[in-house]
Amino acid sequence: MTTAALDEAETAVAEVYLPNRLVALEPGALTMRLATVRLGTTTVGQLEYGRRIRLVTEEARHIHVNTPLVGSVVSCVGRSAPVATTSSQAAVFPAGAPAEIEWSSDAVQLCLMIPSSTLEDELEELLGHPIKRPLHLPFHMSLATPEGRVWRSMVHLVAGELASRGRLLSHPAAGRQLERTLLDALLLGHAHSHIEELDRPDVPAVPRAVVRAVDLLHERPAEAWSSTVLARAVHVSVRSLQGGFHKHVGKPPMTYLRDLRLKGIHEELKRATPGTTTVETVAYSWGMLHLGRFAAAYRQAFTELPAQTLKRPPG
Repeated sequence: MTTAALDEAETAVAEVYLPNRLVALEPGALTMRLATVRLGTTTVGQLEYGRRIRLVTEEARHIHVNTPLVGSVVSCVGRSAPVATTSSQAAVFPAGAPAEIEWSSDAVQLCLMIPSSTLEDELEELLGHPIKRPLHLPFHMSLATPEGRVWRSMVHLVAGELASRGRLLSHPAAGRQLERTLLDALLLGHAHSHIEELDRPDVPAVPRAVVRAVDLLHERPAEAWSSTVLARAVHVSVRSLQGGFHKHVGKPPMTYLRDLRLKGIHEELKRATPGTTTVETVAYSWGMLHLGRFAAAYRQAFTELPAQTLKRPPG
């Protein structure tokens, strides 16, 4: 959506996120742009106003995470001190408090709205057990740490997909997987109340769980697997599953899945007829939805592009 009217901009943000009021802090025309998508229960949007402006919200019902892509933003939540953010920081707003946010005229932010229950459920999946105390997320999130840089790279990936209307956002299975990946990046990249427990070494999964996980990947390679979903399916924690794969398989579960998919696609392309089959169709049938990354991984694995495999006569 694009608008130059303050009241229309307020209505658009209220319909997607929460009720708000805008105050212009400089003369000039508003050029508000908002592009949004739903990933499972998480709302993701890229928002800009094109003018220095103050956004005052009502009390939030959900967790909000705002990450500047360009420009600068100064935010307060409840009675907190102001926090300045640029592309190297994010602001994490808790549920249950109003916010006040000043945008520079060039500021563009990726704004996530996550139900608290969704994030807590994901935390329990990562831990492998129910949490005994509420999840507390500090207001300021640094993106300069190795973990924070993962969040920043995810933000730019999603922003790029929004701009290009990519399939990672429009495909239902990919959207569910992307939501889980975003939640995991937030929980593993932010210094919240349970981060020490997440960092605590876990006992590697017993071989039976690893064998069952491998079987599931072979049975349903096109499914929108993540380490969290796979761990849930075999009834172990994520860290236990990853430790078990490292010890008994020699690679992480998602690397194993990628290699499994690549091998299956390679074999299928070798048998296929170019006139009746496309690389895209085969890749999608194996759950490879990001064609650029798939082609690069395929070339690294087989020293040729998938289209070259498809065109080669069966031998």
